[in-house]
Parts: sequence; structure tokens; C-alpha cells
Amino acid sequence: MAKLIRTFCFFLITWSTVAYATTLKNEKLITIHGFFGSPWNMYFLVKPLEKEQMSISHWGYASRDKKIQEHAEDLVRQLQEEAVQNPGKPINFLTHSMGGLILRAGLNHPDCPLEAKVGRAVLLAPPNQGAVWGRMIAEFSLANYIGRDQSGKELMTERDFEHLGQFPDTMEVMVIAGNFSLNVLIPGENDGTVAVEETYLTTPHQHVIIKQGHKSILLSKQASELAKDFLSVKK
Repeated sequence: MAKLIRTFCFFLITWSTVAYATTLKNEKLITIHGFFGSPWNMYFLVKPLEKEQMSISHWGYASRDKKIQEHAEDLVRQLQEEAVQNPGKPINFLTHSMGGLILRAGLNHPDCPLEAKVGRAVLLAPPNQGAVWGRMIAEFSLANYIGRDQSGKELMTERDFEHLGQFPDTMEVMVIAGNFSLNVLIPGENDGTVAVEETYLTTPHQHVIIKQGHKSILLSKQASELAKDFLSVKK
């Protein structure tokens, strides 16, 4: 019986996503900053979305204190609260760097609410295939001190993050990668921290490359407009 109820609820949520108008007014957006970051990192990016009167929450976490999947468990608790407050309402996401990995892990957590699995997600500069730069600097003690034996170490050792799971096929995902860099040690196009090739997912998604660095992408008007346009499009 419980399974039947969950299936019915999932149908209602999916149907509501299809039926939504193109306006972003009152739609829910949760931002997730990256490693060694802060919620305020995401403030500029959401300016166009604030004008559209989206309901925006900036989720913050102490990035150095836990592993990625532990951060994901904390995120899921936030998503559960949101789902209780607004049952049946899709939750959208805007993430930067490691924030996209935390989101992936959270969406694959068994307690993640259905509302989070039918929204849209925009991932800025995500190291989906790991980061060769992270593995390079792992040799230095300062990098290990900053990274600690938690998520920072994962960023400096993992060659991919497939173990976190994939985005549900009920979600639409856009990746925005930067290709402005003075870092000649990273092969190919990169943003100074993550190579463009490392940002791709192994599942269907939209992918856009803009001339920004790993941090400057947070202040990019082009990135914020791309995010707004993507979030505005409904099936």
C-alpha cells in the first residue's frame, strides 16, 4: 500500500512539473556553494532569479569538516524540511564546484524526497570526473592541511565520482564550464582548477562552455542568465 501511495505521489509531482507555466515566480531554488566556500558566493548568480520572484534558499555547510556523502546527508535533511513545507512542489538547484557532487550524492540518498528529483539543476564548474589539478596539489602539505582528511582529500584523490550515483532521469541538468585559465599545468581547456573535460556527466545533460575561471564564474552575468533561461524552460 505504501509503495502504491508513493507511486501515486510521484505521478502527481511529475505531472505538476509538466503543467507548470514558464514563470519562475514562487518556484523553489536551493543553492549549494563549493569547497572552502560560503552561501554568499552564490548571491550574485541569483540576482536575475530574485527579480523573477523565485523562492531562494542558500544552503551552507562547513565544507572541510565532513566527507561528500556526509554533507549529502545533511542536505537531505534540508530537502525533507522543504518537502514537508511545500509537498508536491519541485525543488530546483544551482550549485558550484563540489556543491554539484554533494547534490548528486543527496539525490541518491534513500531518504531524499521526490520533490528534489523532479526539479532542474544547474551545475557550475563541477569536477564530475575528478580534478587532475587536485591530484597534483595533493603532494603539498598546505593543500592537505586545508583539505583535511575529509571532502578536500576526496577532491584530491578521486578520479571520478560515479560512486555518488547519477542524476535521476526525471531531472533536467545543465553543466556550465569555464575555460579561462592561466594554469598551464592542466591539460586542455580549463578554468584554472577543473578541466572542461572533467565537468561532463556520463548521463544526458546540457553542457555550455563560457570564458570564465573557477571563481570568476560566480560573478558571471552570462552564467546567471544561462541559469535563469534553463530554469525557465519547462517540459
